[in-house]
Amino acid sequence: MIINNFYKFLQTSVLLLACFGGGCWAETVTIGAEDDWAPYSSKVGMEAKGFAVDIVREALKAAGVDVKFTAMSYARCMAVTKDGELVGCFDAARNSVLESNYLWHAKPLFNGKINIYSTADSTESNLSPKDLIGKNVAVTRDYEYGEEFDTNTNIKRSVADKDEQGFQKLLNKRVPYMVAYEKVANALFISNKEFTNKFKAVGVVADPGLYIAFSKKHPDGAKFLTKFNQGFEIIQKNGKYKAIEALWK
Repeated sequence: MIINNFYKFLQTSVLLLACFGGGCWAETVTIGAEDDWAPYSSKVGMEAKGFAVDIVREALKAAGVDVKFTAMSYARCMAVTKDGELVGCFDAARNSVLESNYLWHAKPLFNGKINIYSTADSTESNLSPKDLIGKNVAVTRDYEYGEEFDTNTNIKRSVADKDEQGFQKLLNKRVPYMVAYEKVANALFISNKEFTNKFKAVGVVADPGLYIAFSKKHPDGAKFLTKFNQGFEIIQKNGKYKAIEALWK
C-alpha cells in the first residue's frame, strides 16, 4: 500500500511539473495560411510550410499557444477572417484599404520586396508605380502591393488567381508587366522551368511589412493578437527568429 501510494505521488508530481512547464495549459488556435506563396507559405502535402509558417508557429509557441494552420487561397483566407470564421490570416501587406478591417500586431513578420517584371528582352529599368499608370499590369487576386500601387486606380489590373498565371500572361505578351514579391517570383522561376531566364525585374513597387491580419469579429482575435505580440518579442530576443531566417535563405 505504501509503495502504491508512493508511485501515485510520483505520477502526480511529474504531471504537475509538466503543467508548470506550460503543457497542461497550452491553448490551441487555428490560423489561416496561404496555400500558394512559397517560400513564405504554401501547402505541401496536407500541411502549410514556409518561412512565415515557422515564424508564426514559434512566436505563438513562445507565448504558450499551440497553433494549427489551415491552408487556403489568400483571398478566401482574408475573407473568412474578416467575417470572424478564423482568428487570423497571413501574409497581409498592411495598407489603408485593409487597415480598419482587421487587427494588427506591433511588428511585421518580415518585409517583402515587390518588383515590376517584364520579359527578359526589355530595355526598361528603374520603373516605379507612377510609370505603370495607364498600363495593363498582371496582379494576383486580392494581393496587396504597397500603398502607392494599391490606391492608384489609374493603373489597369489584369487579375489572375495565382502568380504563376500572371507570369504566364506576361510570357505570352498579353500584358507588358507583372508585379510580384521578389522571393516568391524567384521560387516560381526555379519550380517552373518554362519561366527560366524569361523575365527580368525592371523596377520596384514597394518593400512593405507583412503581417497576420487578426479578426475583429472573432471573439478570440484580440486575445491571440496579444499572445502573438508577446511571443514574437521573445523569439526576436532569444535568437529563434534569426535561426529560422537562416534556414530559409
